[in-house]
Amino acid sequence: MRKIGVVVMVLLIMAFFFSGTMLFSGGKQKPAEEIGKGQLITIGHGTFWTGPFAFVGPPFAAAVDFTLEFVNENPPLGEKVRVLHSDEGTIGEQQWVMRDVDSNKVDIILNVGYEYLTYRDWLLQYVKDNNRPLMPSVHGGSIAPQYGGTAEEPLFRGSPQDIDQGIAAVVRALDLGAKTCVIMGAEFDSAQQQKNIAVEAAPIAGLEVLDVIDFELEKTYRSELTSAQSVNPDALLIFTNTTGGGLMVKTAAELGMSTIIIGPTDWLFPEFVNAATVEAIQKHKEVNVVGFTYLDGPAWDFYSKGWNGNPTYAAYNDAADSYTMQYYDLINVTMLAIKKAGSLDVAAWVDAMHEVANPPGTKVYNYKEGFDALERGEDIDYIGPTGAFDYTPTGVVGGSYGVSEWIDPETIERVAVIEGSRILDISAQLQ
Repeated sequence: MRKIGVVVMVLLIMAFFFSGTMLFSGGKQKPAEEIGKGQLITIGHGTFWTGPFAFVGPPFAAAVDFTLEFVNENPPLGEKVRVLHSDEGTIGEQQWVMRDVDSNKVDIILNVGYEYLTYRDWLLQYVKDNNRPLMPSVHGGSIAPQYGGTAEEPLFRGSPQDIDQGIAAVVRALDLGAKTCVIMGAEFDSAQQQKNIAVEAAPIAGLEVLDVIDFELEKTYRSELTSAQSVNPDALLIFTNTTGGGLMVKTAAELGMSTIIIGPTDWLFPEFVNAATVEAIQKHKEVNVVGFTYLDGPAWDFYSKGWNGNPTYAAYNDAADSYTMQYYDLINVTMLAIKKAGSLDVAAWVDAMHEVANPPGTKVYNYKEGFDALERGEDIDYIGPTGAFDYTPTGVVGGSYGVSEWIDPETIERVAVIEGSRILDISAQLQ
């Protein structure tokens, strides 16, 4: 099945280099005869097609296209939604955002993220002057929670705050019986945020921190892990990227360590297990990954059947992949809010985002149910595969965390769920 994903990735990357930007409408080229049937909505979607994170480009694009297939059966403003898939791995987030907003005139910019504060002033002035773009973001969890959720800053997140993964890792270590830990963080922004919050959360939760170690990427990590080994912790909480995390698990095993290792959502990609090797993982007491998870129910049943039942999409990952679910929920809510607002007006959309996501209202479990209820004039409360998709006044969304482990190079299983209330309780004490 993975071979299909590789072929698709190659074809999409070739398309990018030939055209600069890839134009899709629900995963298919937009036929000319479909133009003019309603108000056009264009999404500018930025992700990585080149560079060290190039492996996320194809599955992230697939998650968008998959969701738009449902949306475009009943477009919110009558015209099928189109998406421009772009590579920010080459030009960077800021240049991609400015190009799609100012030159491509997109209505929605999907995934402002780690570099947001470097161009925030420019983008907010553009929103003020032009009444666009809307700003839903799967990567918005990397942006501090005081930003967003308003007509002046129409940013809404697709997942909880990145730093909450640090708290979730602490909770999981305690659940596994750990009393001491070493906390390690790669020297890039989101990893440092998660590391710092874990360091603060651990003593509150009752986990002793024996050492805190920062490290650069693209190393063997032998010296850092040797330092961690010397204090004999019950657990290692490691915040780093996909391949770096895999290599650290492997190196720890080579050093003779057999411990509890807990890492972030990025370790759910197959590149992690390929770098770590199953043999090394099995030498440790536990190698767990904490990430945004699904909740059983009608929303999960509908979504997982659609994704896993389609060989093209299933070739990328299982429906339980946290990023795929985040895209699905966020795009559904974004489009239902546009339907509720009846336009792309920023202020009306912001109000509608809070209304369609939060109670009260008729509970709806997929886009079509929400669309039909809005057609009947009902208020709705969207429930997605990740559960209740409720927003705070600043566009922060809650959620539950799943704990997963790799069984073999193609199989990852969820082994536990951490209730969101446990994370929020510790977070409140930090604040």
